[in-house]
This record gives sequence, C-alpha cells and structure tokens, in this order.
Amino acid sequence: MDKAAEIRKIDWKAKERSLIRPAQRRTGKALIVIGVLVMLVGLFGTLASDWQVSVFSGMTAQVYAARENAISAGTGITGAFDMDGEESGVHIYYAVLEGSDNDVMSVQDLEEGTSKKAVKVSKSSVIQFPATKENLVSVIPEDEVLLSNGERISRSVKIPGAGSSKYYSMKMTTEGPCTLTVWVRSSLPGTARKVVLYSTISGETDSAEAPAFDTEGALEPVTLTIPKAGTYYLTSRGDIPISLVSTVMKYGIILFLAGLVLIFNGIMMHLQRMERMKDLFFVEPVLIFFLLFVYYPVINLIRISFTNMQILSSSGEQTFVGFDNYEWLFFKSGSSHFWKSLKVTGLYMFWEVLITLVGGMLLALLFNRMTKMFNAMRAIVFMPKYIAVSTSATVFMWILYSTTSTAIGSSQGILNYALSLFGIQGPNWLIDADTALTGVLFLTTWRVVGYAMMIYLSAMKGIPQDYYEAASIDGADGVQQFRYITVPLMAPTTLFLFVTTFIASMKVFQSVDVMTSGGPNEATNVMVQWIYNLTWSEHQTAHGAAVAVVFFIILLVCTAVTMKWSNRRTNYDT
Repeated sequence: MDKAAEIRKIDWKAKERSLIRPAQRRTGKALIVIGVLVMLVGLFGTLASDWQVSVFSGMTAQVYAARENAISAGTGITGAFDMDGEESGVHIYYAVLEGSDNDVMSVQDLEEGTSKKAVKVSKSSVIQFPATKENLVSVIPEDEVLLSNGERISRSVKIPGAGSSKYYSMKMTTEGPCTLTVWVRSSLPGTARKVVLYSTISGETDSAEAPAFDTEGALEPVTLTIPKAGTYYLTSRGDIPISLVSTVMKYGIILFLAGLVLIFNGIMMHLQRMERMKDLFFVEPVLIFFLLFVYYPVINLIRISFTNMQILSSSGEQTFVGFDNYEWLFFKSGSSHFWKSLKVTGLYMFWEVLITLVGGMLLALLFNRMTKMFNAMRAIVFMPKYIAVSTSATVFMWILYSTTSTAIGSSQGILNYALSLFGIQGPNWLIDADTALTGVLFLTTWRVVGYAMMIYLSAMKGIPQDYYEAASIDGADGVQQFRYITVPLMAPTTLFLFVTTFIASMKVFQSVDVMTSGGPNEATNVMVQWIYNLTWSEHQTAHGAAVAVVFFIILLVCTAVTMKWSNRRTNYDT
C-alpha cells in the first residue's frame, strides 16, 4: 500500500469516528465499566472453583461443605461465607424455649466430646444439635462462665463459623410461635458474631449479635422470635451469603464471558457508528454460542484432566493432581486398556472406511446404469441413514442375538436361525469376543453404504459424457473407463467421504453402547465407549477426561495428516 492510500485510510477512519454520537460514546464507556466488573466477578468465581487457586482455598472449602450439607439435607444453600474461617463461630451454653413448646437446654448436662448422632438433653427435648459423619457435634470443656440467670457453666457446644445453617447449628421443631432465649458468645476475642434463626421453609426469620469471647461480667442472653410452627436452626453467620458465593463459583465462566462481551461492545462503540454495530450484534450470538458450547468445553476438559474430579462429587470439589491421570494412562494400569481400545477403534475405522468407499462406489455404479424405474430401490438403500442409531442397534440385536424368542434358541438370533435351516451353525455374534466387532459392523454396513452410494451417484452424474465417448472411440473398455476416468474425477468426492467417514468411525459410540457396551472382554471397547465407561460407570471423570484429551489430539493429527496427504493426490478439475 502506497503512502497516499495509507493517508486516505487514516482519514476515512478519523471521519468514521467523528460521526459517532456522544450518547453512543457514553454508552460504550458504561459498557466497559460494567464489563470489567462482571469479568472480574466471573474471573474470581472461575479461579476459586474450576481452577482451585490456593489463595481462595479457605473460601472454597466453606462453599463445598455448604453444598454437601445442603444436598444431604435436601434444601438450598444457607448460611454465610465466614471471612475468619471455621474457628470463628459461636459457643452455646444455655437455651430456653417458651411458647407453644417449652424446653430448657443446659450444655452442662451434656457429655463432653464429639458425637455422630444428634445431641439432645432428653428424648422429649425440642432443642437438639444435628450431626452427620462429616460434621460432628462438639461439646468442649471451658473455664467456668457465669450466666446472667445465675447458672455457672463449664462446657459449651461449639458451632464453627463455616458451613451451612443446616449443620453446625442448634435445631428446634415447634408446633407454634415461641420465643428462644439463648446464652451464646463469639468464638473470637474482641469480635462479636451474628447468630441467625433460619426457617427450613422461609429462610432467615430473626438475628441477634453474640458478644465477643472476652466480654467481661455475666454473659447476657440474646432473644429471638419463632413466628410460627416449623423447624428452625440457629447458627452463626459471617458477612457474605454462601449462596451468593456458590452461585458466582458455579457460573463464573458465564460471567467472565459476559464481561468480555460487554467490554468488546463498549470498545467497538467508540470505534464505529451504530449502523455498523448492528451487523456486529447479529453475529455476536453465534460467536458467544461457539465460545460457550464448543471452545470452553474443550478447555474445561483439559483442565479436568489435571484434577481428581469424580462425577459423584455432589459439591463439585476437586484438586489439581498434575500429570497423575496421564501417568495412569501411559505408564500404569490404564496403559493396557488404552492400547487395546485404540487397536479396536483403528480396526473398526479401517473396516467402516473400506465398506463405505468400496460398497458405496459399487452400488453407485450399479444404480447409475439403472433406469428411473429403480429410483424406489435407490431410496430403500439410502433410507437406513435416517433411522436412529439406537433404534437400528436394537433391531440388529434382535437379528444377531435374542434372549426372548421361544421359537429359536435362547441366545440364537434370526440370522443364525436362518442359517440353521441350511445346516449352518452360526456363531454367537455379540457374545463371543472374536465375532462381536463383526456383529457391530453388520449394522454399520447397513447404515453407511446407502449414504456413500448417493454421494458417489451425484458425483457420477456430474462427469461429462464426452470423456466416456472419446474413450470408447479410442477402444477403452468399461473397466479402463472406470479406472482412468471415473475414479480420478471422483477423487474429491472420495476424499470427502474418506475424511468424514474416518472422523465418524473414530468417534463411534451409539451402536457399540447399545449392542455390546464395549464387551465382551473389551472386544468392542472403542475409545469413546471407554471414555463413557470411565466417566459414568466407573465414576473416574478425571481419567475419562485424560483419555478424551489424548484421543482428541490423535484425531486432530490424523485428520490434518490425511487432508494434507490427500490434497496432493486429488484432482479437482473436471
């Protein structure tokens, strides 16, 4: 580009920007500011949850504990994120419940130590302390504390600050309105803590402040109101609701991407007029869709492969383990399964590609010579492509293997029954390891050859007849015309079918999953089936992610090499 052209381009850009309205610029600045804030919140949630950054470990531990507790209780997450950690809760000494239900609880009557069971003063007591295997009730000894009611207590129930209000709490189930008076103080010297009364139905109902641990004089009670019948929990509370932090962690990546989109739009509104922005607004939904549902899952899959994630972890807690999953895959117990699965996948791919290309070509040659009267037959051959794989697989299981038929053997399918009429003893197609893959390939052949036939047939119709007429004049027979005219001119079509069939066959899953589930003895355990079994049957999500990443790289390299090699030998001229 010459200097004059560069100057014209700069002048055009300057003129374009001069036409941007001030209101649009102000809107752009607002979008940038909002976008930065949203992006930072999303980045915080992503680093705290997905990436498990150690600086947030105290917070994430609280959120994961709250999730586990809420899930086990069948409720939503309650409580609050405690800036000071688990040791910052409260100590409860004495409680009086007055109203429709009356009860008195003195920790002095409880046995010191921890318990996996709910702790209460007596069987008829309304006031109790719930517990799980992970969250035990702790009755701890203390220096004697004088209460304002004259009681002297040397024990307390410790309720840590971190976690959900459903646990680490005091529980009451009442039949009507009551008043709760409780002698409680903060676990932290010099810092008061808030205690909150929660309803299992309506959430927070009342709150009060528990004095600091080193408050002098007799300990004064706090009074809370129970408005109606129900189950209530008294727990300590921090400053930030755990439910909010959990939501940010769960949707961190969405918030991060939303922030980036807002910043991008804000910048673009400073660079071009609204008329041009309209085009961008129409394209953005597609770009966002691909970012969120295509590219991010791939990045997240790679991340998971470096963690110990398990699908049964309801809280979502996971830690980074470095290359442990890849070490398991290549150098430990996963190695033999990996190479065997890769071999089965390669064998299946070879036969599907061969069947597709050869079978499709031969059928296309056959139907290319037939008149329009045979169009119905062509449609019948092509139709299996549009039948659901799961449905087709179920039908072929009935053909190859049947456990319900009374007219034939208990494990003999229709195919073997037909062979037996001619005195032929058919194999147990889906039961024997030697024939299971062949049985799956029967379904593959039935589904793919019709599709390949139609692609090849359309390519054959596009070859000019002049080539064949000239070849006939020169004395070329049908085989020579096929070899030197049809095959070379259909090379682009063959390349297309080869690449698409190669990728599809390497990712085969549905037919294998329905017919054999990877068995018997891993004879049909293709890569995708193995990844599925690792993730959902063996619940080893991280192992499955590592296998998926390696398999993705293998597919990427094979496809790139195939395309590069084939393009050099493919003639696109007609």
